[in-house]
Amino acid sequence: MNGIIVKYLQGEATDEEKRLFLDWLRESSENRKLFSQMRDIWLVSGKSPLADSDYARRAFRHFEAEVRAMDTRRKRIRLHACIRKAAAVIFCILCLTGGYFTGSRNYLGQHGQAEASVMNRVIIGKDSKGVVTLPDGTRVWLNADSKLIYPEVFDSDCRRVSLEGEGYFEVIKNEKMPFYVETNGMSVHVLGTRFDVKNYESKATSETTLLTGRVEVFFPGTQKKAILEPNQKITCDKQTGTYRLTKVNAADYILWINERLVCTNETLAVVLYRMKRWYGIEIVCDQGVPLEQRLSLVIRKESPDEIFELLEMIVPVKYRIDGDRVVVSPAGR
Repeated sequence: MNGIIVKYLQGEATDEEKRLFLDWLRESSENRKLFSQMRDIWLVSGKSPLADSDYARRAFRHFEAEVRAMDTRRKRIRLHACIRKAAAVIFCILCLTGGYFTGSRNYLGQHGQAEASVMNRVIIGKDSKGVVTLPDGTRVWLNADSKLIYPEVFDSDCRRVSLEGEGYFEVIKNEKMPFYVETNGMSVHVLGTRFDVKNYESKATSETTLLTGRVEVFFPGTQKKAILEPNQKITCDKQTGTYRLTKVNAADYILWINERLVCTNETLAVVLYRMKRWYGIEIVCDQGVPLEQRLSLVIRKESPDEIFELLEMIVPVKYRIDGDRVVVSPAGR
């Protein structure tokens, strides 16, 4: 299976190999987690692996062991955080053998001996936020339920990170080393600027909002690209690759950094989704809730109860607490 995974990532797998790979993914959550880790590292490296060497097979076995160890540590940390009811920011360092994953001369010695490449992984809990300073001085603010992967040392010709969730970037300018943010929907290319990227796995779209500077957005597997100017937002459909540009007040999109959530003329569905992320709670809607109704509100330090009481005054809905979740129903019921 190791060789099939490599070929799948390279885009060289046959139909039969793809079928075998998908069957393997369905077998267990452990297999899916393993592939997710490998794919993340692939996105950050931006290069092809050494697929057929004996070294590659040894590296893959080493990688499996590292992932299992990491998963064990992560479960202990999350359990501890849950008991204390504290928001956890988990910093995991995943040490990988660079030659297998990158095939890069930057990670191979003169005699073909692989040197260790260290990938830093930052995981933010569902009710947390965090700030990370990258090796080049770039700062990244991470919103709740987000994950950032970046190398201990950037390549000499580019800076590349992988994001799942939401992050606000203040990129240090360096024209000789462009900065890339990789998501599963688009690739954002900048030299030095301020922008927000939103890429939650559960959402069908990815978004990038530009505050200052200029960014190029590329779409994997296509020749398409878009250029953003300040106060523009691009929304990309992950499935179709289609996108749309809209004019926005970009400053509103980073108010979460200062513990403020702003919803401007958003549908109730979007507002509830953002509240779910903001408070780290589960929200369920009964049939008949006017999810397409638009509204605007600003959330600062208010509790979920206070915001739901406000919603009851401006939208024909009511809410109730059902165990560990909030149920929203039409007001008439």
